Amino acid sequence: MTDKYKNLRRFFRLPYPRAAQPPLTVDKDKAYRVLEVSELGIVLEQQANTPLQVGETVSGTIRFHDDHHEDIEGEVYRLDSRGVIVQLNRGISPRYMIKEQIYIKNAFPVFFRYTVQGKTK
Repeated sequence: MTDKYKNLRRFFRLPYPRAAQPPLTVDKDKAYRVLEVSELGIVLEQQANTPLQVGETVSGTIRFHDDHHEDIEGEVYRLDSRGVIVQLNRGISPRYMIKEQIYIKNAFPVFFRYTVQGKTK
């Protein structure tokens, strides 16, 4: 298999502009900003007052811009400079992922242009 195909990801990852980052509510009193989503993974902003650790179980509800909500459940896979990466057992529906992509593209038309250019340099 060529390197081109080895590095392909199974699921599209949708990054959010800061103004559109949806909240993930955990235990009704903790909220994390969602920086990126895919069908079976999310990246959360790490918070100093409620840190998450590798191996910790996370479950809660992501509330999107249109008041649609998705219940998620997973485990903290790793921590890196972007935030907390959570691998989901119960994730976001593929149908809603497409709807979110369309929303971000329409509401923030230059966001993807700068995101893609920044990664190619």
